[in-house]
Amino acid sequence: MLRGLQRPCALLMIACRARSKWPRCRNCCGSRTRTWVESMKAVRWNGSSVRWGVRIVCLLAAIGLLASWAAGTNGLVVVPSFSPLVAASAVLATWTIPAMVWIGLLVGLVALVRHRWFCRWACPTGLGADSASRLGRRCGRPYARGPAIGQWIALLTLGGACLGYPMLLWMDPLALLASVFRMSDPTWDAVWWLAVAGVPLVVLISFLWPNLWCGHVCPLGGLQDLLAQPQRGWNRSRRLDPPAVRSPSHRIARRTVLGLSLGAVWASLAGNVRGRVPTPLRPPGAVDDPDFLGLCLRCGNCSRVCPTHIIHPDGMERGLAGLLAPVIRFDSDYCRADCVACTEVCPSGALLRRTLEDKLQARIGIPRVDIDLCWLSDGRECSICRNECPYEAIRYEFCEIEYTTEPRVDLDRCNGCGACEVACPTVPHKAIVIHPALSCDLHTSTNPSQAFSSRAVLKASPWSSHSNRSRMGSPSENSVLK
Repeated sequence: MLRGLQRPCALLMIACRARSKWPRCRNCCGSRTRTWVESMKAVRWNGSSVRWGVRIVCLLAAIGLLASWAAGTNGLVVVPSFSPLVAASAVLATWTIPAMVWIGLLVGLVALVRHRWFCRWACPTGLGADSASRLGRRCGRPYARGPAIGQWIALLTLGGACLGYPMLLWMDPLALLASVFRMSDPTWDAVWWLAVAGVPLVVLISFLWPNLWCGHVCPLGGLQDLLAQPQRGWNRSRRLDPPAVRSPSHRIARRTVLGLSLGAVWASLAGNVRGRVPTPLRPPGAVDDPDFLGLCLRCGNCSRVCPTHIIHPDGMERGLAGLLAPVIRFDSDYCRADCVACTEVCPSGALLRRTLEDKLQARIGIPRVDIDLCWLSDGRECSICRNECPYEAIRYEFCEIEYTTEPRVDLDRCNGCGACEVACPTVPHKAIVIHPALSCDLHTSTNPSQAFSSRAVLKASPWSSHSNRSRMGSPSENSVLK
């Protein structure tokens, strides 16, 4: 028997699941090709089993790309880029077509002719949701029934993207899957738990109400339904009379226009609300904050690849629009001058790709010096901020009025990396703090057109807790930048 198992045709017959007559092998050497063809014809292929096998392979591939042991950082951007919803929102919001967006656009093109093919064959989040739905059905849970909310979510997102704010893009299933891998750097606070709870919540919903997420709520599935409507309507028109199919197509058109319009109105209202909220520090390469909040998937790629762990998900300090969006906090470290990892893993265009040569132009913020807190104003020796600055943007000048030495910052050479703030020895408050550029009001004492190259006075940030500690008067009494 062992000798027979060494023959390739015998192994094939053992693996074959067909119940028909087994193919015979006369010599196993002279008729090997014929035996292989006959054996393949005898196999009864089960389409459902093949589809589940492909989905498992896609899930393992997605986990491998998103896990911390994946080769390089490019794998982190691949998985969310497969979503046509992310691709369409990025194109509409930025009016550009990044390289990784082409993957999602190709998936969307296939969805025009194959209804929900990505959900059925490749979606890793959908595999978990379908498994939970099957388990729920075995436990006696009924199938969920209701309207197709996912189509409305997709239309609202695309309508908001036209004005630069696709507000529900974070509900994309591939973005939710990427958020789970924030577990590689846990902080165990409420914001962290909220960030990683996306996929577990989807699985729980699918178990309690089978088919609710995939069939009714998922925006990616809803977008595929919308993309397949023209092709499905054309197939239906071949079987039915034109009057019978005219009304559904009109309803689809009205739904599309209404959803896009509501999304645009929502984006406009959200933009007005965001204008009253203080702007935080964003990672280098971030687009304007209103566009950033809409484009950001909250996937956590930037915070996961940051070597100094200064990128954190935001809480409710800036309202619901800024929830889980990445912010920079210079608590214990700063942004390295030789690192652009966060700009390389953003799949939606919220962070523009940068190189080490042009990182200086990717300004994070502007430093502001509180002279009252600086040791130099008390006659104490200190040059830590100048020594720690990787861009050599800080120098010291002697003030003849106060007879003290004051730090000056050359804004043309500073990108707000935070090295000076982290190294500042004053406690509990820092004498030099990085503030968002939009929250600082620049005035010049010479030529207004040279605000960043001449002696500029920065007013205190309106949301800074130390804004009342700085003197506001002549340039010599303020935080003077050069």
